[in-house]
Amino acid sequence: MTIKKTIVLFDIDYTLFDTKAFIDSGFKKYAPYDEIPPTIKRLSKSFDLGIFSKGEIEFQNNKLDKTGLRKYFKKSNIHIFEDKNANLKDVIGKYDNYKVFLIDDKLQVLYEAKLSMPLIVTIWIKRGPFAENQKPIENFFPDITVNNLVNLSKIVESN
Repeated sequence: MTIKKTIVLFDIDYTLFDTKAFIDSGFKKYAPYDEIPPTIKRLSKSFDLGIFSKGEIEFQNNKLDKTGLRKYFKKSNIHIFEDKNANLKDVIGKYDNYKVFLIDDKLQVLYEAKLSMPLIVTIWIKRGPFAENQKPIENFFPDITVNNLVNLSKIVESN
């Protein structure tokens, strides 16, 4: 197997999108975390970027549009499902010839991805209620754990 490209797959809520600010604003403020626009812009110059997210499809797409982030993602690399786990193997399989980085706030998603594609680089972003209340998964540790994505460009470039 020859790896030709790198793709960085992002979850949306608590990864790119500041869901707490959205909730606190009475569901009016559509904003990415502060570090996201410069990080995504830098990454997009050298790597393919994608979305792998769970939620109501139109609502998740609105988040990408209203934050101005959609322009960094090819339509073919945007994967939004109401049941993310049921579609995990198909999405991960699409990137067989890629070096894949998967960023999510849910350990279970990272764990399942690692089972499907052992060479995937799993990045657990520890922010938001899911990450804060996450129970450990026996014999699984994400490849990288971060509290924000400020250094994501360096992480991807050095791996």
